[in-house]
Amino acid sequence: MVQHHRHSAAAGRYRARRFVLFAAAIVIAGGVAVAGSTTRIDVSEAGGVYSVAASFAVTQSPDDVIAVLTNYERIPKYMPDMEISRIVERSPAGMLVEQQAVSKFMMFSKRVHLLLDVRTEGGAIKFRDRCGESFASYEGEWVVSQHDSLTVIDYQLSARPSFDVPGFVLKRLLKRDAGVLIDRIKAEIAARADRRQ
Repeated sequence: MVQHHRHSAAAGRYRARRFVLFAAAIVIAGGVAVAGSTTRIDVSEAGGVYSVAASFAVTQSPDDVIAVLTNYERIPKYMPDMEISRIVERSPAGMLVEQQAVSKFMMFSKRVHLLLDVRTEGGAIKFRDRCGESFASYEGEWVVSQHDSLTVIDYQLSARPSFDVPGFVLKRLLKRDAGVLIDRIKAEIAARADRRQ
């Protein structure tokens, strides 16, 4: 009976640790942004690679949106889970951005580290992780375009975690926490536009 109890407790701790690991993937799963009912977030998985696609529209200008998406050093101000977000190198081709975030669950926590190679190509902001510390692969892009009075933003992320992840749970968490990130960036876009007025 004692052995069974110890086994159950150990299994519970193992499941909690695994939860922390895959919850951490959500912290950096791109800073998606939306405006109200125009939000669309889709999450899928194929061969261990998780894809997040978001499409949304805001009333602010494309310049305001791009300014928020590329102001990496301000991200910790409105995303408390982001501990570090800083530009470590600039070049004519783009920039290198270091990011570190922490995901917490009960008494456990997990840090995620990225070194993003960020480039602007044909109106798209493309990023790819170069360090491979938290993900075997991690890349995506933002595309910002003007449609009448709205600014439409399309977001794509493809990530292969470097840890074991129960797929159905990670997909659910990616979608849920993307919505939280969306609200924070939406507020930052609106706040920036207000500061400029």
